[in-house]
Amino acid sequence: MGEWRTFVSNFLKEEQVEDLAVVDYANNCRVWASKPGGRLAAISPLEVGIIIGQDRKSFLQTGVTIAGKNYCVIRDSLLVPNNGVMDLRSKESDYHSTCIGMSPNVLIFMKGKKGVHGGNLNKRMHDIIKDF
Repeated sequence: MGEWRTFVSNFLKEEQVEDLAVVDYANNCRVWASKPGGRLAAISPLEVGIIIGQDRKSFLQTGVTIAGKNYCVIRDSLLVPNNGVMDLRSKESDYHSTCIGMSPNVLIFMKGKKGVHGGNLNKRMHDIIKDF
Protein backbone atom coordinates (compact mmCIF):
# COMPACT_ATOMS: atom_id res chain seq x y z
CA MET A 1 0.00 0.00 0.00
CA GLY A 2 2.98 2.28 0.44
CA GLU A 3 3.43 2.25 -3.33
CA TRP A 4 -0.12 3.57 -3.73
CA ARG A 5 0.54 6.36 -1.24
CA THR A 6 3.56 7.39 -3.30
CA PHE A 7 1.43 7.17 -6.45
CA VAL A 8 -1.16 9.51 -4.90
CA SER A 9 1.51 11.93 -3.61
CA ASN A 10 3.10 12.19 -7.04
CA PHE A 11 -0.17 13.05 -8.77
CA LEU A 12 -1.15 15.59 -6.13
CA LYS A 13 1.91 17.58 -7.19
CA GLU A 14 0.33 18.18 -10.61
CA GLU A 15 -1.22 21.63 -10.89
CA GLN A 16 -4.56 20.32 -12.22
CA VAL A 17 -5.23 17.77 -9.46
CA GLU A 18 -6.92 18.69 -6.18
CA ASP A 19 -7.68 15.24 -4.79
CA LEU A 20 -6.97 11.63 -5.75
CA ALA A 21 -7.91 8.21 -4.41
CA VAL A 22 -7.07 4.63 -5.34
CA VAL A 23 -9.88 2.16 -4.61
CA ASP A 24 -9.76 -1.62 -4.76
CA TYR A 25 -12.88 -2.76 -6.60
CA ALA A 26 -11.85 -6.37 -7.23
CA ASN A 27 -12.00 -7.53 -3.60
CA ASN A 28 -13.44 -5.27 -0.91
CA CYS A 29 -14.25 -1.90 -2.55
CA ARG A 30 -12.12 0.00 -0.05
CA VAL A 31 -9.88 3.04 -0.45
CA TRP A 32 -6.27 1.91 -0.54
CA ALA A 33 -4.66 5.34 -0.72
CA SER A 34 -5.86 8.94 -0.91
CA LYS A 35 -4.96 12.52 -0.17
CA PRO A 36 -4.76 12.90 3.60
CA GLY A 37 -7.89 14.77 4.67
CA GLY A 38 -9.26 14.78 1.12
CA ARG A 39 -12.94 14.23 0.37
CA LEU A 40 -12.22 11.21 -1.84
CA ALA A 41 -10.89 9.32 1.19
CA ALA A 42 -14.55 8.86 2.18
CA ILE A 43 -15.61 6.87 -0.90
CA SER A 44 -17.86 4.05 0.31
CA PRO A 45 -18.07 0.44 -0.88
CA LEU A 46 -21.74 1.05 -1.81
CA GLU A 47 -20.76 3.97 -4.05
CA VAL A 48 -18.06 1.85 -5.72
CA GLY A 49 -20.55 -0.98 -6.27
CA ILE A 50 -22.94 1.36 -8.07
CA ILE A 51 -20.17 2.83 -10.23
CA ILE A 52 -18.90 -0.56 -11.42
CA GLY A 53 -22.36 -2.16 -11.61
CA GLN A 54 -24.10 -3.16 -14.81
CA ASP A 55 -27.09 -0.82 -14.30
CA ARG A 56 -25.75 2.26 -16.08
CA LYS A 57 -29.13 3.77 -16.99
CA SER A 58 -30.24 4.81 -13.50
CA PHE A 59 -27.20 6.88 -12.57
CA LEU A 60 -26.88 8.31 -16.07
CA GLN A 61 -30.30 9.85 -15.48
CA THR A 62 -29.98 10.88 -11.84
CA GLY A 63 -26.25 11.19 -11.30
CA VAL A 64 -23.90 9.38 -8.98
CA THR A 65 -22.69 9.98 -5.43
CA ILE A 66 -19.00 9.89 -4.56
CA ALA A 67 -17.88 10.39 -0.98
CA GLY A 68 -21.34 11.77 -0.22
CA LYS A 69 -21.20 14.43 -2.97
CA ASN A 70 -23.54 14.43 -5.98
CA TYR A 71 -22.23 14.40 -9.55
CA CYS A 72 -23.67 14.51 -13.06
CA VAL A 73 -22.28 11.87 -15.40
CA ILE A 74 -20.88 13.66 -18.46
CA ARG A 75 -19.46 10.60 -20.24
CA ASP A 76 -19.55 6.96 -19.14
CA SER A 77 -17.00 4.75 -20.87
CA LEU A 78 -15.87 3.05 -17.66
CA LEU A 79 -16.91 -0.45 -18.72
CA VAL A 80 -15.97 0.04 -22.39
CA PRO A 81 -12.98 -2.11 -23.39
CA ASN A 82 -9.84 -0.08 -24.17
CA ASN A 83 -11.35 3.05 -22.61
CA GLY A 84 -12.20 2.61 -18.91
CA VAL A 85 -12.89 6.23 -18.00
CA MET A 86 -15.92 8.09 -16.60
CA ASP A 87 -16.17 11.90 -16.60
CA LEU A 88 -18.21 13.67 -13.93
CA ARG A 89 -19.15 17.21 -12.95
CA SER A 90 -20.15 18.20 -9.42
CA LYS A 91 -23.77 19.29 -8.97
CA GLU A 92 -23.04 21.66 -6.10
CA SER A 93 -22.07 25.32 -6.41
CA ASP A 94 -18.32 24.65 -6.31
CA TYR A 95 -18.41 23.11 -9.79
CA HIS A 96 -15.43 20.95 -10.58
CA SER A 97 -14.62 18.01 -12.82
CA THR A 98 -13.80 14.55 -11.59
CA CYS A 99 -12.60 11.58 -13.59
CA ILE A 100 -12.62 7.88 -12.71
CA GLY A 101 -10.27 5.44 -14.40
CA MET A 102 -10.53 1.66 -14.26
CA SER A 103 -7.54 -0.66 -14.30
CA PRO A 104 -7.74 -4.45 -13.85
CA ASN A 105 -7.92 -4.21 -10.03
CA VAL A 106 -8.37 -0.59 -8.96
CA LEU A 107 -10.40 2.50 -9.68
CA ILE A 108 -8.56 5.80 -9.66
CA PHE A 109 -10.64 8.84 -8.71
CA MET A 110 -9.13 12.18 -9.73
CA LYS A 111 -10.75 15.47 -8.75
CA GLY A 112 -9.58 18.50 -10.67
CA LYS A 113 -8.97 21.90 -9.17
CA LYS A 114 -11.67 24.49 -9.69
CA GLY A 115 -11.66 25.67 -13.29
CA VAL A 116 -9.79 22.65 -14.71
CA HIS A 117 -11.60 21.36 -17.80
CA GLY A 118 -12.81 17.76 -17.64
CA GLY A 119 -11.20 16.98 -20.99
CA ASN A 120 -7.78 17.64 -19.45
CA LEU A 121 -8.51 15.21 -16.61
CA ASN A 122 -9.85 12.64 -19.09
CA LYS A 123 -6.66 12.77 -21.13
CA ARG A 124 -4.51 12.51 -18.01
CA MET A 125 -6.56 9.56 -16.73
CA HIS A 126 -6.10 7.71 -20.02
CA ASP A 127 -2.36 8.23 -19.69
CA ILE A 128 -2.46 6.80 -16.15
CA ILE A 129 -4.53 3.69 -16.79
CA LYS A 130 -2.72 2.65 -19.98
CA ASP A 131 0.31 1.88 -17.76
CA PHE A 132 -1.58 -0.78 -15.78
